[in-house]
Order: sequence, then structure tokens, then C-alpha cells
Amino acid sequence: MPNKLITMKDIRRIISLLEKGFSARQISGEMRLSRNTVSNYIGRFKASSFTGEQLLKMDDAAFSAIAYASTMQSQPEPKKEYFISRTEYFLGELKRTGVTRGLLWEEYKKECPNGYSYSQFCDLLAQHRKVQEATMHFEHNPAEVMMVDFAGDNLSYVDKASGEDIKCPVFIAVLPYSGYSFAVALSDSRQPNVIKALNSCLDYFGGVPGSVKYDNMKTAVIKSCRYEPVFTDTMVQWSLHNNTGLLAARVRKPKDKASVENEVKLVYQRIYAPLSDTVFFSLSELNSHIVEKLKIHHQKCFQNKDYSRLECFMKGKKIYYSHCRKRNL
Repeated sequence: MPNKLITMKDIRRIISLLEKGFSARQISGEMRLSRNTVSNYIGRFKASSFTGEQLLKMDDAAFSAIAYASTMQSQPEPKKEYFISRTEYFLGELKRTGVTRGLLWEEYKKECPNGYSYSQFCDLLAQHRKVQEATMHFEHNPAEVMMVDFAGDNLSYVDKASGEDIKCPVFIAVLPYSGYSFAVALSDSRQPNVIKALNSCLDYFGGVPGSVKYDNMKTAVIKSCRYEPVFTDTMVQWSLHNNTGLLAARVRKPKDKASVENEVKLVYQRIYAPLSDTVFFSLSELNSHIVEKLKIHHQKCFQNKDYSRLECFMKGKKIYYSHCRKRNL
């Protein structure tokens, strides 16, 4: 802890090491103390105007008056004061489309050249955001739910006969437990194509989830409601045929379907971007390339993990079937 009180003996040792030329980082490692704690005491000593030698010669009473001085009396760091004064602005700007932490940091450094490094800037922003934007952590079970949505941007192919660029909406589904996903380009987003996409999705996953959670797309949801959303007759018939439940996310509540929202971003990175320079001449050709990119996406390991979405998906299948056998399902 940055302001943790330590023994007089340890404080004197900090001064002794400082007099020998040790840096705050080296003293922190040597004494196994937080670097902020060490820096805090060093700051108090420097503010006292006494030399290290003079401090070490002081009796305990005089020394403790300096070492244990209230942190409220010490001068706050100008860069910290400035950052705190701008925090609301930074967090507000991050909500705007196209604004990134990198852009904000560059702006911050122009205004405060001696300010925090990029990593410290991001850490402090994250700390303030956690305080203001408390969120709930969701635990997902294998085959419990499948989340579906349409990507905001379309893919396209060129009609050979007319040379026209045909825009295609992209349907995306994801299993939150494993992050294993499905994507397909459709000729349009009408209900027959949505049903076809859902069936293709179940074939791709090799099974039916316990329920399907939709964004409030008109082809699936007639009336949005937090407690009792009304679904189209066709979608109800489809769910009865496949013995699965229907769920709808609340309007303007993307965190209700955070997994598929995140998957849309990954689809942009792993499918849209690699295919951006490729020209397709049919919907089937476009979809065959999407499947190839999906395979590569599923085989990539999660960030900071040593396993992939495919491995997690197969593990989830084993857990699910083991659970079914125990319950004699």
C-alpha cells in the first residue's frame, strides 16, 4: 500500500540506502516494499530540508515527526492533480465514436509534457472507470445460451452480369461459454433468411442450445419488453421445433448480449479486415471465404491464454454430454 506505515528501523534503512545511491525502485526491491510507499517516505525526507546524514543522527521523537507526518500536509503531485481534473473529460470523450485512449493520451501529453506515460494513463483511466461504471460478471455454462445479432457493417460481392456491388448483411452467433462463433452473409435480413441462417448455425455447432438470445431485430421480436417480450409466430414455431427457448435483450442495453457484441468486433478484425481487398462474384464464394477465416479465428489462442476457442468449445461439449448422462437425459 502506498501510505502504509512501516517501522522506524525500516525507515532509517531507506535513508541509509538512499545515501548509498540506491534508487526508489532498487530500495523497493531490496526491502520488499511498494515503490509508492518508498517514494512517499523519500518525498517527506526531501521536503524536510535535512540531509540524510542529519536525519539518521536525529533521536526517535524528532525523526518520527518527519517520517510519520500526515500525508495531507505533503504537496500533491501537480500531474496527478491535473489528471484528476481532466478525468471526467477523458471518460466522456471515450464514449464518442473513433476516440481512443491513444488519441486522448497524445492530447494529454501536449497539455502536460511531464505527465504520465501511456500505460500509467490507461491504468488510471481504468481505475476511475471501475468506480463510475460498476458491472456484473456473468458466468456462462456450456450449451446454455446462444447469442445472435447482425453486424453493423455489410460485406459485398460484385454481380457479374450488371457489375453492381451487392451489399450483404452478416448474421453472427456466438456461444458465450467458449466464444465459439458462426458468421454468414445473407442476401437480405428478412425472416426466411434469418431462419435459414439459424438452421445453418445449429448445423455448424452440431447441436441446439438451451435458449437463443436475440437483439431486438424486427424479424424475431414484435414487442420489446424487459420481462415478457413478444416474438413472431414463425420464430416461436422454430423454437418449438428445435426445443429451445427464446430470449430478448433489453432495448439499448448492449451489456445484456456482451458476448455477441464483442464477437462482432472480432469478426471485423478477423474476417472483414483480411477480406477487404478481395473481390467476390457470388454470395456462395463470399461465404466460403468467411468459413475459412472462421476456422483460423477459432484456432487462435485467447489473449494471454494457452488455449483456443475450438479447444474451449470441445471441452464445453464434453462437460455438457457428461452432465446429460448424469441426469439420464
